[in-house]
Amino acid sequence: MTTAEFLDAPSIDDVTDVTGVHPSNGTGSAVTAAVTPDVTDVTALADLLDRVAKQDGDARQQEAIPTVPEEERPCFRVHDGWTLLDTGRKLRPGVWHHGMSKPKKEEMPVPVDSWVCGPLHIEAQTFDGTGNNFGRLLRFKNTAGHWRAWAMPMELLRGDGSDLRGELLAMGLEIDPFARQSLARYLQERAPKKRVRCALQVGWCGNVFVLPDAVIGPDAGSVIFQSGERGHEEHGQAGTLDGWRSEIAARAVGNPLFLLALAAAFAGPLLKRTNTEGGGLHFVGDSSTGKTTILEAACSVWGGPGYRRSWRATANGMEGAAALFNDCLLALDEISECDPREVGAIVYSLGNGRGKQRASRTGAARAVTRWAAFIISTGERTIGTTMAEGGHRTKAGQAVRLLDLPAARRFGCFDDLHGMATGTALSDAIKRAATQHHGRAGRAFLDRLTHDGRDFAALLERFKALPAFNPPDTEGQDKRAAGRFALLALAGELATEYGITGWPEGAATEAAGTGFRAWRAMRGRGNDERRQILDRLAGFLERHGDSRFSDWTADGVMVRDRAGWWKPDDAGGRLYLFNADGLREALKGFDFKHALDLLEEAGVLPKANARGERAKAERIGGRVVKLYEVRADSLGGEHVS
Repeated sequence: MTTAEFLDAPSIDDVTDVTGVHPSNGTGSAVTAAVTPDVTDVTALADLLDRVAKQDGDARQQEAIPTVPEEERPCFRVHDGWTLLDTGRKLRPGVWHHGMSKPKKEEMPVPVDSWVCGPLHIEAQTFDGTGNNFGRLLRFKNTAGHWRAWAMPMELLRGDGSDLRGELLAMGLEIDPFARQSLARYLQERAPKKRVRCALQVGWCGNVFVLPDAVIGPDAGSVIFQSGERGHEEHGQAGTLDGWRSEIAARAVGNPLFLLALAAAFAGPLLKRTNTEGGGLHFVGDSSTGKTTILEAACSVWGGPGYRRSWRATANGMEGAAALFNDCLLALDEISECDPREVGAIVYSLGNGRGKQRASRTGAARAVTRWAAFIISTGERTIGTTMAEGGHRTKAGQAVRLLDLPAARRFGCFDDLHGMATGTALSDAIKRAATQHHGRAGRAFLDRLTHDGRDFAALLERFKALPAFNPPDTEGQDKRAAGRFALLALAGELATEYGITGWPEGAATEAAGTGFRAWRAMRGRGNDERRQILDRLAGFLERHGDSRFSDWTADGVMVRDRAGWWKPDDAGGRLYLFNADGLREALKGFDFKHALDLLEEAGVLPKANARGERAKAERIGGRVVKLYEVRADSLGGEHVS
């Protein structure tokens, strides 16, 4: 069958009443499940199947049924409850293999009935939009007596099938350990005529939005989520939308950073609808300023406490996380937990939306993982400073993929405490609310968005043209950053229009404008590379100013890995006398000569002499050494003294 024929196959609405197996005497397990018009919720389907099965369960079978005749063997049959045969034998609930024995010499074969596993029905075949990644839509009863549904990838049957059995066992299906081959054969041989398209990751699939346990949109019945893992708790739900609106969203009013974080949570589904690349915000500030609190609040739009991710991952591991949160929010807490050498690659990968090209076992190129996510990150250091610690420079493209935003409002991330005594009290209240009310706002947003036929790319252009995001001197990187804040304004205003947030009209746009101005102020007007070099040098002195330097008059002092000496300046501070190796180490990742030029422009280094030399001869302990004189007070900030 061609791919086109697959794509024309019946939808899931026609699948849910098909067992794909030969039921026993009409009292088998075919259960018809209604599907809600806008959301195909697997959990709701399982509950419905459970209710119907209880009505059509064990008590239904009053009369004995015939034993499977020899001419129909071998075959598989499924019995949802205890089944009485006309021979007087009772069969326990589950999948049974009805075969014949292998006789020895002159013996005659006799019927053999073997229990394989608990009740397990194959409802349909699944496949993706390219006609690949086939699977089976399974419906089974767990050991607690509840029905569950799972779209199983066929690739889990490779090898001895242990991966598949592990997933089914974890979901509660009882399996005979001696019937492994029978289970695999049952799943492979039964190929129902009904087919349904599957999505392999969350996010947009045509005009519907796929979550692990729900498909939202006008054609929700045409797609199902297929995964090799049994559960995705990140997108869990609790509480109510009204509770989320009053306990979380309402407290963002008057708090631009907090409101921006919530708006960012709604921006993910708009990336593809506006033809916008992935990227996001990096909230920078000291500890206990509320950064993690607003991150958790943003996560509550989509899920519970397990939604948040840590920066503690490699670039390869981050690909999987991004695919799991595709077209949604990717929330990364505390950048200091990540190897600074990996940060640049991760930022580039997340913004680019493409994983690494890898080869299969045969050497052929595998499909590249693709995603689009809006990112919120937190940390006490900027992206550039963190990369510098790993010996890397921040490229222009990386700088605008994840925008540094200072958590430096009146109370850290907050301006209005909404009647709370302290910022800590407000943070605690928001965190409690996020554990009680989560996962509702995002789905309500999607329910409206998937039925909204407006041109969102054109809407975004209108927001970009607003004065707040289009000041006269905006160009280059500033324009790209302005576009990201305009997207946040659009996302927040849409969530307000849809009745999700309860914010006043224009509040999201005002907060986005505030954020854009704060980003520009933090980035500084002028040479961004010079600022990075100053930050790098200041950070080096902050870490090593006392351990790898000594007073230039203290002759004979032993210093391990000496980077230079220091001497007092006229203002009571220090002039650092770097040796060449020490200064090159401090400026690792930058072109050394170019960095010296920029340091001279900033007044950190004295001007070069007529021969272009910046290192000056200094007498240290009876010997002459060429050293670079660094004026610490010209670096700015609070790094050194």
